[in-house]
Amino acid sequence: MNERQSIFVSEYLKTGNASESAIRAGYSKKTAYSIGQRLLKNVEIQKAIEKHRKNISQKTELTVSEVVKEIRALALKADSESNRLKAYDMLMKHLGGYVNELKIIESLSDDRINALCEEILERFENNGKQERNN
Repeated sequence: MNERQSIFVSEYLKTGNASESAIRAGYSKKTAYSIGQRLLKNVEIQKAIEKHRKNISQKTELTVSEVVKEIRALALKADSESNRLKAYDMLMKHLGGYVNELKIIESLSDDRINALCEEILERFENNGKQERNN
């Protein structure tokens, strides 16, 4: 890869615009659009852009563990009750501390669901009889 191509890669990573990057790399303004598109198709340039993007991604990546630790620290050190509760709420959601009704129902066997439905219907019918008697 020559020097202008290297500059193009660097500029493209900053701007995301092939024409502008070609101009900044020293290519003609008249042909910047076509040169920019051609450079993006160059395998060597594609590899260089991908390599730089991966490096940037790895350097800036937060792990889930780091985020959870930070939220925990915020929960313990929060200066207000609402901030503390919000942090604890985020932790509970992440850790599966909240169980919704659907998960409970999905964990039951068909026989248990049928038995519960019968019990609910029986209670409903009994409540209806009591209301009519009153």
